[in-house]
Amino acid sequence: MSGDKKKERSGGSSRRRVLGAFAAGVLAGGGAATAWFQTRPDEQPIDPGPTPEPTPAPTPTDAPEPTAPTIVRRYAPDLYFGRLEEWYPTDPTELLGAGDSVLDGFDALDNYAAAFTDPRSPPWPTVFYNVVEDAGSPGIDAIQYWMYSAFDQFTVNFHWHDWELLQVFVDRETGAPLLLSASAHSRTVPNNEYANPPTPEERRPGVLSEVGSHSSASETNAVVPTFERVPSSDWGSDITNDAVSISTRVRAPFAYGLPRDEGARLPFVLPELDGQPLDEHPDLSVDRGDFIDERVTVSSWNGLPRPPADIPTRESGLVLTSSESQTDGDVAYALKPMARVRAAIGDFVGPQLSFEFAVPGFAEDRLASHITSVGTPWEQPRFTDPLTDVTDPDHRRSIAGEVSGGLTNRVVGRVRQLRAGAEGTVPQVSDDARSALADQIPVSLFGVPVEAAVRLASPDPVATVTRGGVFGLLRVEQGDHLLVVNGPGYAPVAERFDHDGGLVRAGAGGELTVVASEDAATIRGDGRAANGVERVRVIEDYAGTVYDGRPVEPDRYKIPVHRAGTYTVVVVDGNGRRGAYRVTPADFGDADDTIREVVTAGKASLARSLAAFLRDLRDLAGSLAEQDGARGQVIELLSSALTAVEDAVAATEEGAAVRADDRLRAAVDALQRAQETLQSDNQDGYTDSSVAALDPRIGRAIEDAQVAIETPIG
Repeated sequence: MSGDKKKERSGGSSRRRVLGAFAAGVLAGGGAATAWFQTRPDEQPIDPGPTPEPTPAPTPTDAPEPTAPTIVRRYAPDLYFGRLEEWYPTDPTELLGAGDSVLDGFDALDNYAAAFTDPRSPPWPTVFYNVVEDAGSPGIDAIQYWMYSAFDQFTVNFHWHDWELLQVFVDRETGAPLLLSASAHSRTVPNNEYANPPTPEERRPGVLSEVGSHSSASETNAVVPTFERVPSSDWGSDITNDAVSISTRVRAPFAYGLPRDEGARLPFVLPELDGQPLDEHPDLSVDRGDFIDERVTVSSWNGLPRPPADIPTRESGLVLTSSESQTDGDVAYALKPMARVRAAIGDFVGPQLSFEFAVPGFAEDRLASHITSVGTPWEQPRFTDPLTDVTDPDHRRSIAGEVSGGLTNRVVGRVRQLRAGAEGTVPQVSDDARSALADQIPVSLFGVPVEAAVRLASPDPVATVTRGGVFGLLRVEQGDHLLVVNGPGYAPVAERFDHDGGLVRAGAGGELTVVASEDAATIRGDGRAANGVERVRVIEDYAGTVYDGRPVEPDRYKIPVHRAGTYTVVVVDGNGRRGAYRVTPADFGDADDTIREVVTAGKASLARSLAAFLRDLRDLAGSLAEQDGARGQVIELLSSALTAVEDAVAATEEGAAVRADDRLRAAVDALQRAQETLQSDNQDGYTDSSVAALDPRIGRAIEDAQVAIETPIG
C-alpha cells in the first residue's frame, strides 16, 4: 500500500476467501539487507511529503518475547521504505490459518492485504534475528536480521514469501562491526556491502528498501534517506564494494545499489498465474490496489511504441525502527528470534508465477516465461554459513582470508539507446567534427530513459535490471550463455557468449545498444547455405559498434537497429573468415527488416562492402568541399580508390586473387595520399572540423582494405 493513500475495502461477503484464524508469531520482514549507522538530518535531501503520525508496534498475540541479546539490539537496523511500498516486514506466523504449519502464498497475500487497512500502520511489523558464531573465522560472529514480506513484486523478480537479510559481522571480543552485507536482488547480483563501518553510539545500521522487491541498499554516510554509490566532496559512499571497468568508458563499484533512488525509472510488472494477472485471479481476494501502484507498473511490454519515460522514481515513505533506536521513526517493529518462525512454520509454499520475456528469433521472437521461486531461510546456505552471502572478494578475504572463485566470475555491461539526431554520444565523431557533420549524423547514443531487464539463460535463467543502463551479474557458470536485453517499448536484443571464468564484458566491450520499437528495423542474415555464421558485428557509420556477439540461433541472426542509420555488417563464418556488407535506410524502405538470404565471407564480400563505404565517403567529402570551398584533390583520390576497389570486386568474381589484391593495394595507396593531403598545411581547402570528420573515415577504409587483402578469395 502506498504511504500516501488510504485503502478502502469491502466487507467479508465480497471476499472470495475468509480471513483465517491467526497463529501467534515471530517475525519476518519485508525488505533487504544492510546499510549502516545513520541519523535522520533535520532537512531531508528528498522531500518525503506529509509524515504519518508515529504508531506503536501492535500488541503481540502471545506471551512476551524474551529480550534479545544486547549485541543484537545494538545493531538492529533502521528500515527506510519507499512511498509506494505494499508489503512491509511482518510476522508470517500471524498469516497462518488455524492449526496450519504450512504457509500458503495465497493465504499470506490475502490475509496481509485484509489486515493492512491503515497506511500509517502496517500489520505485525517484525524483524527476526539469528546469530551465527565463528562466521568464517574464530572470534567473528554474524548477526542476521531476517525480514519477511508476504509478496515480492518487481521488474524481473516476483514471488510469494519474500525473505531479505542484513548481516552484521562483529568482533566477538569488542563488539565492533567489521562488515555489513545487505541482500540485494538475488544471489546472482552483488550485495551492497560496507567494510569497517563507522560506529558512533547514536547511530545504527540503516537499510534503504526498494519498493516491492525489498532489495536493500546500505546507508553508512548519514545522508538519509538516500543512497550514494560514489563519494563526493560532501559525503562518503554508502558501500565499499570494489570498482570494475564496465567498458572502456565506464567504471563503477560492483554493487546492486538502489536503482530507483539513483534516478532509475524501473518498470514494475504484474506477474501472472494460470495465464491471468494476479489481481484478477479467482482464487485470490485481492484487487489492483493491493499491488504496486499503476504509475510504475507496465502490464505488457509488447506493443508499446516507445519506453514510458514518465515512470516516477523513488520517493521516501515510512521509517521502521526498533524500540531502542534514536532515529525518528514512524513505526516500531518487534525484534524476535528466528527460532520462533521455525517452530511454527514447516514450509512456505505457493504456485510458480511467471512473466513473458521476449527472446529474438530469426523468424519470429520467442516468449520465455521468466520464473522466480520462493525460499525458506533455514534451508539456505547463508543461514548457517553467513560468509556465502558476502559477495565482494576483498570483503570475504577480510573475514575468512580466502575468496570463493565464483565471486570473480562476472558479467557486466552498459545498455544505451540508439535514437535519431546528433544530440547524443557519437563515438565515431570527435568534438571538433561535430559542427561539420551536424546535418549528416542520423543517429546517436543516449542513456536509456527507462531501465531495461537483462536475462541470462543457461543453465538456470536469472535476471536483473540496469541502473543508469549498467548491470552486473556474478557467480556466472563457465560455458555457453544467452543474454537478452528487453524492456517496455524496446525491441529485444540478444547475443550468445562463452564464459571461461573471470570478468566478461557483454556486447561490444561492455556496450550494448537497444532501439525503441517504433524506430526499430531488423537486420537478418542466414549463413546455413554457406559456411555458417559464428559472430556478427554491426557498425553504424557515426554511432560506432551497436552489436557484437554470437547469433542466438546457429548460423542465423536477427539484430534490431534504428532504421535511420547506415551500417556495416561484419560476419565471421565457421572457418574463421570475415565477410561484410552494407545496410542503408533505403534497404528497409517501408518494411520492418532487410534479409540477406545467403551470408558469405571472403575477399569478395569485404571488397563489395568497402566499395559501398567509399561511395558514401566520397559523397561526404564532396558535400563538405562545397561547404568549405575545398580544391577537390581529396575527392579525386577517393574516386581513384573507389575505382580500384570496384576493379578488385570484379577480379574476385573471376577468381583472380592476385589481381584483386593488386587493385586493393592501389586503393590503399590512394587513400593514404588522401590522408596526407588532409594533413598538409592547406588541408586541400577543408576546415579543421571537416578534416576531423574525414580523416578517421579514410583511416577506417585503409584498415578494411588491408583486411580484405589478407582474406582468402573464397
